[in-house]
Amino acid sequence: MLYDRRFVQIRAPLRLSFVGGGTDFPEYFARKAGLVVSSTIDSFVYVALKDMFDTNVRVHHSTIETEPIASRISHAYARTALEHFGLFKGIEAVIVSDVMATGSGLGASSALLSALAMGGTLLRGGRVAGPEALARLTLLLERKAATVGGWQDQYAVAYGGLNVIAFSGDQVTVRRLALSEAIRTELEARTLQVFTYLARQSNPIQSEMVAGFGSERRDDALDRLYKMATSFEQELCCPHPDVSVLGRVIDEAWQLKKEISPLSTNPYIDQLYDLLRANGIVGAKLTGAGGGGFFLAIAESVAAKKSLMHKLFPNYIAMDVRFHDRGTEVLWTNF
Repeated sequence: MLYDRRFVQIRAPLRLSFVGGGTDFPEYFARKAGLVVSSTIDSFVYVALKDMFDTNVRVHHSTIETEPIASRISHAYARTALEHFGLFKGIEAVIVSDVMATGSGLGASSALLSALAMGGTLLRGGRVAGPEALARLTLLLERKAATVGGWQDQYAVAYGGLNVIAFSGDQVTVRRLALSEAIRTELEARTLQVFTYLARQSNPIQSEMVAGFGSERRDDALDRLYKMATSFEQELCCPHPDVSVLGRVIDEAWQLKKEISPLSTNPYIDQLYDLLRANGIVGAKLTGAGGGGFFLAIAESVAAKKSLMHKLFPNYIAMDVRFHDRGTEVLWTNF
């Protein structure tokens, strides 16, 4: 690549998946309909891509790698994206995340690849045709990087916002949910994220999920998750939603998730869950594949949430939730 000082900065949001995860696997929705309710939040993965002065490839993540060619970069997602776009030499990538870039359960891996996909397209003189095209490109890159999983995250981070994402055959439909300001404020005020201090690799959990598809027991459980997602959407969209009902649906989904995938929990996670439920939480679940990352929890009241956050400190990181309405976007470019 010639040194023409091109520089682009991309931001992709993380997401909270409320209910329906598992029905977004193509091994399931190729046969039955899948449904997920999720929202992007104001935590992000940032990617900067720029031309290098020399012909090396440099990638900044948890460490800094400098190699003569992209194929020697050890960071699988950065390597996959750079090679896909033919950025073999003379390129620098800087990856920064508000939480860890993998293992959070907040869709950070897909957010990272979504940002790399948009940035790589721009550096190659192209334009992403829209969120559907970006989600499909992110899926392609994930499969090239040997990532196992569903399809919800790629669409969530590409579109942004609070959405119902429906899967059927090879079709994906994203429906934006428009909440009143009052219910949005209440839902944010009563929702929190709690970090388990466990960062897990999702591939073993997701691979175990895939291995069980097609069995009557697994299909029955996923059918029930689909109905829970429908119930969650109906409650959220009624004239006067009850946030406590939403919390109970999330909790029911977590109990079912543990039945579907025993690897999604362990005694330490169960102990933290019990602590949350004993201190004003009406429903909680691990986001993403489980096994670590963040608990999504809904409190019985704003006061209960504040009290719990004080009790958790300093042993756990508890964070407020703020929804974010935009998907992957360009922050700045010099071309």
